This record gives sequence, C-alpha cells and structure tokens, in this order.
Amino acid sequence: MRAFVRIVLLLLLLPPGARAAGPDAGALAGLAEIRAERVVLRVSPADRQRPELVRLAAELSRAAGEMAPRVPVAISSPITVVVEPDYVVQARHAGAIGEAVRGGDADLHLVYNPEDLPAYRYALAGVLLDRAGLLERLTEKLPPELARGAALWLSRDWYGRPYPDWLPLLAAARVLPDPEEIVARQERPDASILLSTPAAAAVVDRLPKATLREKLERLPEIDRVREILLRVGAGPAPPSRPAPTRNLPFLKGVSLAMLNRLEQGYHAPTVDRQLEAFARLGANAVSLMPFAFQPRADRPELRFLNHGPASETDVGLIHAARAARARGFHVLWKPHVWVSGASWTGEIEMKSEADWAAWWRGYRRYVLHHALLARWAGADLFCAGVELSKTIGREAEWRDLIAAVRAFFPGAVTYAANWYGDLETVRFWDRLDFVSVDAYFPLAAAPGAGRAERERGAHLVAERLARASRRTAKPVLLTEVGFAARREAWMQPHVEGGEPSEDDQAAAYEALFGALGRQPWLAGTFVWKAFSAPGGDRHGDADFRFQGRKAEGVVRKYYGGRG
Repeated sequence: MRAFVRIVLLLLLLPPGARAAGPDAGALAGLAEIRAERVVLRVSPADRQRPELVRLAAELSRAAGEMAPRVPVAISSPITVVVEPDYVVQARHAGAIGEAVRGGDADLHLVYNPEDLPAYRYALAGVLLDRAGLLERLTEKLPPELARGAALWLSRDWYGRPYPDWLPLLAAARVLPDPEEIVARQERPDASILLSTPAAAAVVDRLPKATLREKLERLPEIDRVREILLRVGAGPAPPSRPAPTRNLPFLKGVSLAMLNRLEQGYHAPTVDRQLEAFARLGANAVSLMPFAFQPRADRPELRFLNHGPASETDVGLIHAARAARARGFHVLWKPHVWVSGASWTGEIEMKSEADWAAWWRGYRRYVLHHALLARWAGADLFCAGVELSKTIGREAEWRDLIAAVRAFFPGAVTYAANWYGDLETVRFWDRLDFVSVDAYFPLAAAPGAGRAERERGAHLVAERLARASRRTAKPVLLTEVGFAARREAWMQPHVEGGEPSEDDQAAAYEALFGALGRQPWLAGTFVWKAFSAPGGDRHGDADFRFQGRKAEGVVRKYYGGRG
C-alpha cells in the first residue's frame, strides 16, 4: 500500500500529464543504452548514436549531480530513463503520459523534445526525492503541493522561466494558491499545477535549514505559509504592455476536436495525419479545445479535466500545437466549459454574489492555466471564453480577466460570442483583438428554402457581421462555423441529428461561404469540426463531420486546397 501511495505522489510531482492503463512492465527488452555517470538512457538501437540523446544523458547526469546534495541523497545506482517514440507507447510502458513520467521497469519514461529539458529535470528531482526516502517516509504528512514544490525548488525552471520569475505575475493575476491549499491532503478540483507549483517552491525555499530533508522534517504551520505567500504577493507587478501588432493572414481554420482515446487523442501520432489532410484542404489554422467540467450551471463547481488521456491533457495540447506549428499552421487555443446534462455554457449563471466570486475564482484559474500553456506551446491566438452568455453582463470581471490573460499570453486575444445574441451585447470588444463568434446563424426561417433564399439569408448574416466590425473597429473572426449533414441544415445550424443529407450540408456551406468571400472585415473562419484522428467520432449520419462528405469539397474550394 505504501508503494502504491508513493507512485501516486510521484505522478503528482510530474508536469501535468495523464494516467492511463497499468504499465506494461517487461516491454523494454532490446533497447540500447547511452551511459553517463549518474544516468542511463534506454533507447532504440537506431538511436544509440544520436548526438542530442548523448547530450541529454550528459545533461541529466549533470543535473542529478547538482540536485542530489540539496536533498541530500547518494546516487548509488544510475537513474534509468527510457526514451519513448511517442506518448501512446509511453502510456503502455509506464501507465501514464507526460513530458516524463514514472512507472514500469524504469525510473522515468520520456518523449524527447529539446524544449522539454526543464520538465525532465523536474521529473528527475522527483526520482531523487523518492530515492532519499522522503516521499515514503513522509507519505502521510507531505501534501502534494509541497512535494511538487520541493521538486521544483531542486530543478528551478518552470515553463520557460526560473520559477521565482513567475511569482510577481501570479500574484498580480491573483492566482496564487491559498495557504490551506499548500498544506492540504487533497487538491481542489479547480487546482492548477502550472499556477500553484512556483508558489509551493517559494514556500519550500523560505522554510528554515538548507536541505530538503531538513526543510520537510516538519510541516510548516499554516500561518507561516500565509506569511510567505503574502511576501511573494507583495512584490511589484509586472509592467503592463500594449498588445503587439498582429500580422496574421486570413485564417482558414479547422476546429480540431480531440477523440477521447489513448491511441487517437491530441498526444497521439494520428494527429499528424489529420494535419496533413487539413493542409491538402488548404487550411492554415487549427483550434485546440481543452475542457473544464461544471456539474450544474448555477453552482460554482468548476473541475479541471486534464488528468487522463480520455480528456485534453496539457501535454497532449502542447504536442498538437507543436505538430501544427511545425507544418506552418496557426493555432487558436480555445478553452471550453462543459456543463453536465442538458444544460450548456450559455446557461451558466450563479444565484448569489458569493457564488459568482467563487465561480470567477475557478474560471480565472482555468483560463490563466491555459493562457500560460498556450504561451509555452507557441499558440498565435487565445480565446478567453466561449459562449458564456449570462456572464458577459459582468463587464468588470471580464475586463479584469482579459488584462490578466494579456499578462500571460503575448498573442492575439479574443472571446467567442454565441451567435444568438452575444455579438451585439458584449461591451468589452475594445479590449480584444477580434470580434469573434461561434457562427451558427440560420440562413432561412422556414422549410423548403431554395438556393436563392439561402443565399439571401447568408448575405444578411454577412451584413450583420460587417456591422459588428464597423461598430467595434475590429475584424470579425468566426471561431466556429458549421452545418450538420442533415435535411435543411441551414435552418438550425447548431443542431445535429435527424434525417441525414450530405447535399443540404454542402449547400448550406456553399451559401454562407459565397456570401462571406474574403471581405476586408473578415479575419477568418474555423470549420466545425474534425477530430484528432482520421475517421472521427461518429454521432450518426447527421452529425457535424465534414471530412469525406460533399461539404469537404465546398470547404476545399473556399480554402483553396488541392485534390
């Protein structure tokens, strides 16, 4: 039982990844070795002489040598690190996915990317904590936040910066964890490891004594943690910066939804095949869409959904963004909220000011978690909210959140309005780079509309969008535009199901794209939707998929693709 708890704590120490099925121990036979003084890499025989892996072994060995005296721990046997070909194989061998994870029959399993060296050092610090017996000895009294803080105190670098450099920004954005969270036995469902771990490392740093063994011999009192966090938050706020000049082309985008399966998610090699298909389509942009979960629309109970490969993990999003950027795609990072049952995000509305304050706290953490992640992954655009119709009247909160997003994310920032009414009622467009809308505007009101009537309806939609652009002096971005493959799809574009019709889906796209054209006020469109693996998730013959249907040819023509 103690060994199981130790493994769980080690997984919590790692950069946000995902636990999968149990590890496939014994599946590593036949691997070659790259040896350094304190670390042995196990790699495929073909990679035995790769210079970057030889350098990786040397760097991890050096890092282990630097960190070990600060624990302290003697490295009596080399630390074994398996270099996996991809995250799917990593999960099969280790039982988890992440930049580097513990499990199986090695100390660490990593998927190599030179940008992730700080994450490997952080995971290595967790191994040293375990070898020193600190996690096992302190299992019952070392909270997860302090365990991760101890590892970061050793490894220091966090998503592109030394961890102390994040502290003024986190304090200014009001997303430092509470003292109670630092010492809690269980984490809040809306906790962000990205945002809280630098603060936990600062707490560890300010505990008395020099080594981790001495610092963690006794848990700090809650008042001491509070005092440390107050000092962390008392520093000068980072200077505000004007939004940089945007130089984006017309965005010919595809909404890339994740299939909730280990072999087909954002982290899987299948996403590469989809990106190649999008390139043939003529697309130059994709949107990536993480989700948080809210059990009820009127209760502030937001939960992160990045803990398993059946959802959009942090490492999966980073992988998909990197794969897209490597192929020349622009990336829109678009966090959603999924509300349980028959409700949807447009119904989120609290019953009291206390509940509103709690909801904004959780939502702020969620959005800024992803703003930091999007920054690290190199996304071009960030969406601060999606169709939160009953929240947009709280203008002060939105303006405050958008300012915090800009402090974390250097690219373009927008909000995805609901087509039904948000476009004209949002009052904070002036703080954003685009007027954006999930554009499911009906093209006709009654059954039996012919081509001419569909085209008139599409031109009315285009005129409405053009008016919004003129009124706000902002370009309009259609963050979603789609029609299901159903009879008379142009009447209720937001609905799928019913009598299937590829012809009507294609006709609806043809009418709308014909009216939109490439007007100067239009920044681009993101077609809803395709999935992270070819074939996609099937919700019947009258769903939103456009690949492999007649609508694909209409999208290809509008986007200027080939074949």
